[in-house]
Amino acid sequence: MRFLTSITVAALCGLAAAASQQSADVFILDSKQQQQRSREVPRLPKEVVRHILLQRTSRDNYGSDLRDIPSSVDTEAAISFIAKYGKSPAPLFSQTETSDPSQLVVILEGITAENAGPLKESLAKSSQHAAFAISDPPSKVANDRLMTLFQNLGIAVPEQCDLASAINPVNGDCWTGSSSVVKYDVKKSPEALDTLVDNLSRLNKFISSGDLEALLVLMPESSRSSKLNQWSVKAATGSSSDLRRRFNSETVIVDDSVRGANGAAAPTQPPVSRPTKSPLQTAAKKVIPQCFTSQKSCEDQTNTCSGHGNCVNKWGGKNGTSEVSGASCFVCKCLATTDEDKKKAQKMKHWGGNMCQKEDISMQFWLIAGSTIALVGAIAFAIGLLFDVGEEKMPGVLGAGVVRGSSTK
Repeated sequence: MRFLTSITVAALCGLAAAASQQSADVFILDSKQQQQRSREVPRLPKEVVRHILLQRTSRDNYGSDLRDIPSSVDTEAAISFIAKYGKSPAPLFSQTETSDPSQLVVILEGITAENAGPLKESLAKSSQHAAFAISDPPSKVANDRLMTLFQNLGIAVPEQCDLASAINPVNGDCWTGSSSVVKYDVKKSPEALDTLVDNLSRLNKFISSGDLEALLVLMPESSRSSKLNQWSVKAATGSSSDLRRRFNSETVIVDDSVRGANGAAAPTQPPVSRPTKSPLQTAAKKVIPQCFTSQKSCEDQTNTCSGHGNCVNKWGGKNGTSEVSGASCFVCKCLATTDEDKKKAQKMKHWGGNMCQKEDISMQFWLIAGSTIALVGAIAFAIGLLFDVGEEKMPGVLGAGVVRGSSTK
């Protein structure tokens, strides 16, 4: 009897532990998906969600072999999830000079059904619902390690910013580029959740204007003490070993002219001096923020828009210098320039990019592409017309004349 009782208690404890492990809801706030609501929220493993977070906050083209995806998840399905919930790729050809919206990721720990009620109600009023859920949310230790990864990538700042300042993409204290990741523990700081609810309308203004896209990760309190201490075990253990293997496999190639008399390699000499890059080339490799707080900082960091434009206030009036609600967002407004060729003929050039450093050749491209397509179409039409004429049968009158001529002879 005692044996059956112990088995029953163990089974109930296992069911209670499984029920206590809740999924983590993830909200994607952008101008495209805030009006959409799926009937069934998909549940994704934490490894796939990790790639989604890295893809949205990556400031370069994100790429991964997805080796850390669990075997229970199909690779094609994982790629489709990343493409669906990740950052939208920039269009290949764009007629307008628009910049990509900034990416914000807010991770909230210690979420319960009680404290998350006001936030979810406010989001529902704006037709914003959970895009997907994390089926196996990791522990607080895993979240801290994930934030360390973002700090090493330069996406998250070491000091914790106030949430009201973190949702402003122009704030230089919380933003170091076009993306930012912040994490708050609601259990230790309940005011963070209230601040988010109070500033939700302000956040939606940035989103509706196309300046910002946000992703909210609501980590349940039940995951705080989870045994999952990594968002991706293979990624955590494989990064150092891959680097060590790559380092050990590399060999230094030394020319015979730099070897000593005893055949040993001579000490490494300093590299040959190369032509110094121009300030424009050096500034082009730097991370240029989406907005500058002042006109002077915009001109200094963009080299006066590479000499091809002017710094104007994006949120200002018609002259581009006035401020709105105490906030300013100075960006480069590219202008057309005229150059003289070898024949001293005036040639107009159009410029694009966040520093006006790229020449806009879309007009020339469409002119050449359109002419090529029209020429190919005309040639194909002419060949088809000649083929149709050659396939037509000879009229009967001509045929009869040929027969009479041959019979007379």
